[in-house]
Amino acid sequence: MKSLQLGSMFFATGLACSALVAQSVPAAAKAPAAAAASATPAPAAVATRTFHDPAYKISFDVPADWKFTRRDGEISTFRLDARSAARTTVLRAVVGMPENPFPESTFSGAYLYFSVTPHLNDAACARQAAASSGSRPVQGSRGGESEIAGISFAHGHDEQTAICTVERDEIYTTLRRGTCYRIDLAINTFCGGEVSGVKDITGQQLDAVRGRLEAILGTVRFDAK
Repeated sequence: MKSLQLGSMFFATGLACSALVAQSVPAAAKAPAAAAASATPAPAAVATRTFHDPAYKISFDVPADWKFTRRDGEISTFRLDARSAARTTVLRAVVGMPENPFPESTFSGAYLYFSVTPHLNDAACARQAAASSGSRPVQGSRGGESEIAGISFAHGHDEQTAICTVERDEIYTTLRRGTCYRIDLAINTFCGGEVSGVKDITGQQLDAVRGRLEAILGTVRFDAK
């Protein structure tokens, strides 16, 4: 009888040890996967360069791979995109998206312009941002105003339409020391999608492009007095 009891005890102990080993194997197998997940590097920050205008004491950051110039006509034409700008408005800087994020659409370009109009009053400055007739309401604006770097800007919208809408311009203006500061976020497209084989750009795609321009707008800052 004693030998049978001892044999039963050894058998039960063996089963218990086997169960413990079986339970520990999955946990050990998961450890390398967890370690690999924790070792995944975070996305790299986007490299930027800073535009600073010492004359008008304003700065903003531009993605390093975007096009940039202080001269009109090199990467775009300011007067074609900023139709409500005054005759005396002076372009100070323009940045342009370097690639077409939607090559199978009618997208053709996106630009942020910074310009100034010297010797202007507040009403005339705000009129540059007034929405054109027939334009859709500007999303995110409150009563035609937006705040940028803690400063209130008049905020309007302009569209150019031929057979289709070929240009959309978000306009921001504010008066500082007798000078009208103006920022345009312009998105250009072209007509003739059926002929060229591409599809008209969608509202979601437009929002994606506008978001990239607004990310630059969000870095605007004014020099301390």
